[in-house]
Amino acid sequence: MTSNTLPLSLAMIERLVAFDTTSHRSNLELINDVAGWLEARGAAVTLLYNDSGDKANLIAEFGPRDAPALLVSGHTDVVPASHADWRVTAPFTPKRHAERLYGRGTADMKGFIGVALTKLAAWQAEHSRHSVLLALSFDEEVGCLGAPLMLPFLEAHKERLRGIIVGEPTAMRIANAHKGHVGMRATIEGVGGHSGYPGRGVNAIDVGAGVVAQIRQLAREKRLMSLTDQRFDPPYSTVHVGLIEGGSALNQIPEHCRIDFEMRPLPGQPAMEILERLRKDFPSGLDRDLIGLGRRARLTLECRGQYPPLDERRQGYLSWIAELAECSVEPLALGFGCEAGLFAQLGVPTVICGPGSIHQAHQPDEFIAFDQIAKCEGFFDRLLSQLSFPLPDFHRLEAP
Repeated sequence: MTSNTLPLSLAMIERLVAFDTTSHRSNLELINDVAGWLEARGAAVTLLYNDSGDKANLIAEFGPRDAPALLVSGHTDVVPASHADWRVTAPFTPKRHAERLYGRGTADMKGFIGVALTKLAAWQAEHSRHSVLLALSFDEEVGCLGAPLMLPFLEAHKERLRGIIVGEPTAMRIANAHKGHVGMRATIEGVGGHSGYPGRGVNAIDVGAGVVAQIRQLAREKRLMSLTDQRFDPPYSTVHVGLIEGGSALNQIPEHCRIDFEMRPLPGQPAMEILERLRKDFPSGLDRDLIGLGRRARLTLECRGQYPPLDERRQGYLSWIAELAECSVEPLALGFGCEAGLFAQLGVPTVICGPGSIHQAHQPDEFIAFDQIAKCEGFFDRLLSQLSFPLPDFHRLEAP
């Protein structure tokens, strides 16, 4: 791709990447910038804030008001980036190099958002029969915390919605399924004391190690004994311990231990069963030498956030999107989760399709290839051209 044929959306993607929207930070600088840019181009913009007012979702509407609509969606937050690990450029200094755009969020998923903004703002919608809603969320990377705040707004419009496209990086393939996610926390409270007299206290880390062993056993059961779905890799629900914190000094019996863990359930599998099993089996399910300690400790279990799986089976919508994306009609089942499962709760056909690779996301020197941006631009051109014609009501064509 030569400099004369660079994707039109590059400048907008670079503009978005330059905002540090790591999930622990506010996204308002980006949101306000985009809102002002859209309003100057005639889009109707709604901002939906979190309780503390430091983050916001954005919903913009293009085309005739109250007409049948499509929803396209992306999240504005990105995962953390350590400057020391980046070589091509600093994380929030976008750089064009070797037919790629480097920077945190280029693939996941400011590339898609930049294309959507560029193409929708330039869309000549005066004679269109349909409109497009653009939804930009916050805190997807830490458990899809922002998107639920948009659901009441979208619920009021769901009779208009013909379909939903979530632009996660799929290399412009269509995906119709992803696993769900349940983030959980186990907190163990023991009894402190001097480490020279361990029998006088209750070591919360020791008890926590027993809880981790129980979680591992539950993970094994999911792997070996539960129903599988061969569309996914791996084809079973996964259980994973991601963080353990406990203790304050080497010569003290630790009074507290905290374990953060997750389950990624297949479609159709219960999401909260892990917490129910741990609650039921504590302390009797611990190793024999820990049961006594467990009886003297206190275990608190809580759900820290969840989103449902996606399993879109309405073939008419899948085939239509595949044709516009010029990709295989065989849909992918994703190993990662996203907001699509939440939006699908509206009862509207939902598909995932966006530029870039998930294998470049969450990495140092994250990038998106220029040809992926160009493919996404072509997809939007074909999609928007279809909106001048009547579209089938895809969610009524066939049962999911």
